[in-house]
Order: sequence, then structure tokens, then C-alpha cells
Amino acid sequence: MKPKILIVDDETQLCISLSKLLKARGYNPLFTTDPEKVMGILTLENIALVITDLKMPGMSGIELIRLIRTEYSELPIIMVSGYASVDNVVKAMRFGAVNFFEKPVRFSEMSVEIERLLPAEISGGANDGILSETIPPDGSSDILTFNPVMREKLSLLKKAAPTDAPVLITGESGTGKELAASLIHSESTRSDQPFMKLNCAAIPETLLESELFGHEKGAFTDAVEARSGKFEAVGKGTLFLDEIGEMSLKTQAKLLRVLQEREFERIGSHNTRKMEGRIVAATNRKLKERIQEGLFREDLFYRLSVIQVELPALRSRKEDVLPLARLFLSDFNQKYGKTIGGFDQETELLFLKHDWPGNIRELKNTIERMVIFCDEDEITTGLLPEQYKGYDSQDDGVFLKSASDSITKEIILDALERTGGNRSKAADLLGITRRTLYNKVKKLGIEV
Repeated sequence: MKPKILIVDDETQLCISLSKLLKARGYNPLFTTDPEKVMGILTLENIALVITDLKMPGMSGIELIRLIRTEYSELPIIMVSGYASVDNVVKAMRFGAVNFFEKPVRFSEMSVEIERLLPAEISGGANDGILSETIPPDGSSDILTFNPVMREKLSLLKKAAPTDAPVLITGESGTGKELAASLIHSESTRSDQPFMKLNCAAIPETLLESELFGHEKGAFTDAVEARSGKFEAVGKGTLFLDEIGEMSLKTQAKLLRVLQEREFERIGSHNTRKMEGRIVAATNRKLKERIQEGLFREDLFYRLSVIQVELPALRSRKEDVLPLARLFLSDFNQKYGKTIGGFDQETELLFLKHDWPGNIRELKNTIERMVIFCDEDEITTGLLPEQYKGYDSQDDGVFLKSASDSITKEIILDALERTGGNRSKAADLLGITRRTLYNKVKKLGIEV
């Protein structure tokens, strides 16, 4: 029986990378990004070893170890951290960690420790040639991309993050605008403050103003008590206004004043309050067209778009389709308690051919549906909705060659870095065969 190893880290991509390596060694890895779920998992699963990060939101690795030790005194725990100070190491050992590894983790060293801790008769021990794994860094690890244009957009977001300037994120629906706004907040000096979201299209216009500004008791019929709005509740954090293009001209005028004067009043009050938070806005609308139609204020547009970043559609990020699909598969495997190994080649080809008009959201929803209905070890085209099946297979060779040609030297180097230099896994991540990768490496003069 394969021993189960629980990985606890708030970085999803790190969990996935480590899970793949542990699975290749013959273990059965599980992971969670929420340390508060660990005790529940330990109750339901026969966990043989825990690997936990030190610094996590909500509960630190030290606190988690102390909690685990109250009920599982003999369970081996390994701690990993990018903050490997002597004090942290001593604390981890004092409260029950059996070893401490600094990020980026050298998996070859960790695997030796794991084999020492787990009984030989149940440990995997199989070596598939992986020597080490480079753990993705903080921040952009939450946005997986090999696309040069998307990488440039992430770079702009990171440069904008430490400032207080308003940011306008544009792009089609489902391209990841909320995730981009979250990245801005996490990379800013406000990261320890609230990150609040408000969808301007989802709230009736009569309630939107109250949601933003708040109201006093008796300000209108249903105002039975005073209530603070988002401008007040966000404090010094970041307020993300999604679908800003759907806001009425009346509310736009009031929002403009908040941006200009950094102050506002609750509905029904004459007391002026300070707006201390930062505003990040997003829309899938063409705001300049809305301005010409008289539906959006030009002065508000320029005030919001001090920094403007347009996210590319998924159809122009073909090299990201399969890596994202595998990421979502891993997430939904965990959510629904399944162990689906991957997609067959025909399904991957159809994924690459599809235009994904709903972008990443459509891809994610499609993967979730397939995982729910899949009872096999591999996802096949039979699980795909009809709209993904209307492609002529005669042009497969031409299409695959075109997709392969779009893979640049930078993309290959990134894939090799993410997989610790393992060519087979890099080829899988890029959605190409090992032979194709070997030919590309040789043609581009890449040394590995």
C-alpha cells in the first residue's frame, strides 16, 4: 500500500510540483492550501507523513505542528520554508518537526529523509531520474503562464503593485482579471490589509451606492440601522471594482470625487470620511466606445487608468492551455477525491484547437465537468461537450507542428526549471512529445 503524504502550503503550484515528484517516487500525495483543514484530513485519511510550510496565512507552520502533536504525537512532520533562520529551525524542532528544508527544496535530499522516515516495506523508492525540483517563487506562482505576452503583463502588474496608483485591468470575460487584481494586492505594501471585491454588474443600481458609500439609519426605507460601505470597510487595503463599465453615470460621478478628493459621505450623512484604500478596477467592456456612446465618463476613465493592463485571451495563449488544464485537473482531483492521471492525446489536441471564447473560466468549468463524470484513470473525448468535437482530424499534423513552432527557448527553459531539469516532465507540461522537446532543445542550442 502506498503511504499517504500530506503537503500543506499556501502556494498551489508548489503543492502540485511536490505532489508530482512524490507520486513518481511511489507515494500517494495529498495537499491542501488551508492549514485549518489539516486536522480534518488527518481524521479521514491514514497519513504517514506531513510536509508543511512555515509561513502561511491564518495559521503558521509552528502553530500547525503544535496542533497536530496534541492528537498525533508520533506522526513525522517535515517543515519547509524560505525563512530558514536558526531561530525558525530551532522552533520547528522544539515543537516536533523531524527535519527542516530551505526553499527552493532539493528534492533529492528530501526524498532520502522521507525514505528514512517511512517503513521500507511500504515506501515507493522508485527513482525515475528526477534529481531535484525547483519550487516556483512567491507571487506569480498563482498565475501559471508560459506565454511571453502574459509574462509581460504580469511584469507590469508587479511594477504597479508597490505604488498607490489606480489600476485598470481590461480583457475579455474569464481572462483572470480578478486573479490579476489579487496579485497586485499581494505584491503591494497593503498585502496585510483587506482585499475586498465588488461586482458592479451584479448589484442593482439602487443598492450599489449603498454598498460603496454605506448609509446612516433612516437614510432610506430599508435602512433600519447604520452600515459602513466598501470604501470604509476596506480601510488601508485594496478595493477591487469588477465590471466597472456597468456603473451608472450618477455613481461614476461620485466615484470620481472619491478618487480625486480621497473622501466621501455615507448616504444620509453630512460627515466627511477619508478614503484610505486603493482602488483597482476591471472591465470586459471597451470603455472608449462606452465614452463615445455617452455611457462612461471620460474623466473617470483617465483617473482609473493611470496604469492600464489588458490581459490576453486564452486563444492567443495556446502554450498555456494544457498546463492550465493539468493544474485544474489536479485541483478537481483533490476536490472530488479522484485520482485521474491525465488526458488522452485526442482530448489534448481538441483543447488546443478550441478557441475558448469563455477563456480560462470556460477551461476550468470544462475540466470540472469532465472530472465529475470521469470514472476511468484518463479523461477521453467521450466526456467532452459537443462544441469541442467538431474539428477535422486531417489537419492534426499541421496543427501540432504550428503549436510546436510557437514554443520558444524561454518557454522551454521555464518548463525545465519548473520540473527540476527533467525533460520528460517538461515535455508533459508543454503538451509535446519527448522527441519533439529533444529536437527543439537541440535546434535552439539549449544546454541542460
